[in-house]
Amino acid sequence: MIEKEPNLCKIGEPIVIVGDIHGQYHDLCHMLEKAGPPQDINYLFLGDYVDRGIFGVEVLILLMAIKICHPKNVILLRGNHESRNMTENFTFREEAISRYDMEMYNLFMEVFDSMPLSCIVDGKYFGMHGGISPELSKLDQIDKINRFVEVPLDGLFCDLLWSDPLSDDVANNRDYIDNEERECSYLFGKKPAKKLLDNNNLMTIVRGH
Repeated sequence: MIEKEPNLCKIGEPIVIVGDIHGQYHDLCHMLEKAGPPQDINYLFLGDYVDRGIFGVEVLILLMAIKICHPKNVILLRGNHESRNMTENFTFREEAISRYDMEMYNLFMEVFDSMPLSCIVDGKYFGMHGGISPELSKLDQIDKINRFVEVPLDGLFCDLLWSDPLSDDVANNRDYIDNEERECSYLFGKKPAKKLLDNNNLMTIVRGH
């Protein structure tokens, strides 16, 4: 039985950290073959399992089966595409309904709502799908979020799944600016990232998106 995980999970090394999969089932299988079985090594998946690629259902079923068999060795974080809004505007909603039905799609959405939002790896690395937030100073704030809902359009929950780093040419000069390309959240600079890491005794940020 898988215990309810906190919003901010913890996992140790050795570890393989995996970014966006987006329905690429065969790439996922190849990666698992190359990296090794989860009984021998930990895995942190940073979200965005569905949309764009045509095998989102297979990706989810395989990852959930691995999680059930190795609950302590595998963390599945929520990405911005693990939401009703994104799957309706991209491909996964249609994929799930055409392959199964609306009930199955809604069950997948409940799974997405239950996924944790971030992870600390070996007490050194801070992992999430998107990035940091001007609302975040101490990591214990993350566990106060109610994650069992649709991803909001602003706030800390949104930023963890949606924010991006500023480009190198301006990252030293700005803290946060509006993320106009995403139409929500922020672009963050190097100073707030370093401050957050220093305040929480961490080394680096690991993200997907």
